[in-house]
Amino acid sequence: MDIGSATSATPYRPQASALDGLQDAQARTEAASEQIAAGNLDPAVVLDLTSAQVDFAANAKVLQATQENSRRLLDMLA
Repeated sequence: MDIGSATSATPYRPQASALDGLQDAQARTEAASEQIAAGNLDPAVVLDLTSAQVDFAANAKVLQATQENSRRLLDMLA
């Protein structure tokens, strides 16, 4: 994730960041799964698979939270 400068005019977009994280976790899961299916049971590969699963779940929670916050905001404005 690129933090940027404090004077940057671009707002932080959690949805875009979470989607990027989901895609990255999916790619890492696929790569690790292929290696495990090929018989590579290196602990680093298994750890990367587990880490990708945790990252995917965390990014899914970010999307869920942004959706809930958007819904609350719309309810307040209605």
